[in-house]
Amino acid sequence: MKRQSFQVKQKQEGMRLFAVIAEELGISKKQAQAAIDEKRVLVNGKRIWIRTHNVLEQDRVEILINERAPSTPKHIQILWQDDDFLIVNKPAYLLTNAADDSLEVMLRKQENNSKIVAVHRLDKETSGCLIFAKSAQAKELMIPMFRGKDILKIYRAVAIGKFSEKWKEMHSDIDGYMSTTHVKLLDANKHASYLELRIETGRTHQIRRHLADKRHPVLGDKKYAGTGSDLSMEQPRQMLHAYRLVFRHPKSEQTIRATAPLPSDFTRCLALLKLR
Repeated sequence: MKRQSFQVKQKQEGMRLFAVIAEELGISKKQAQAAIDEKRVLVNGKRIWIRTHNVLEQDRVEILINERAPSTPKHIQILWQDDDFLIVNKPAYLLTNAADDSLEVMLRKQENNSKIVAVHRLDKETSGCLIFAKSAQAKELMIPMFRGKDILKIYRAVAIGKFSEKWKEMHSDIDGYMSTTHVKLLDANKHASYLELRIETGRTHQIRRHLADKRHPVLGDKKYAGTGSDLSMEQPRQMLHAYRLVFRHPKSEQTIRATAPLPSDFTRCLALLKLR
């Protein structure tokens, strides 16, 4: 990522951050606010995402700029499907649902089925295996499986720093519920670690929060990695990938397995860090 920076002038003191960014960079206020919402703005070295933030004279403002804007894929890869469900390989940067340009909407058009609905979600920047139902009735069959421990969910991640092999499990209370993440160290050096993670529960941002608690946040994580790692801040997205799903079909009771290949930006990151 490239960076643009400037220092707040006396006449700009007390102005909203987005307005100052728009003025200094010659962009619209909407574009400036989008950079803040995407957590690409730092003030005096600290990431700022509060919409009402006011600047002070001599504040140093940095904006991280993606050199290449992510392109919207023309076709969504289907890893497995039957009459009731489909598992797709979600590209990074797409919302799962609840938006006009979401993956759910794209799939409805691609498969010519307006009833397709997401069974669960992945964060916008997270890629990989995602289950959709082909009807509301099919979705209802899957919901109890996600509430229990009936679906094996395996992720791959790149974390900051050398992760200790002694941490085979991570446990903590997340939003009032105990959560567990199992960890397998695939490779590591002093800069970063390549991890395989299996989650027993599906709490919000569970893997990201567990790794941050261990002081090894996911590389590129704008929410939990903080601003202490230049290597992390240079990543356009968080290096987290939903690698594999295994579950028993709620109707046929057949074991379903799906694996999403690592995306190109993830493999480039591994190569850059000399991890495999």
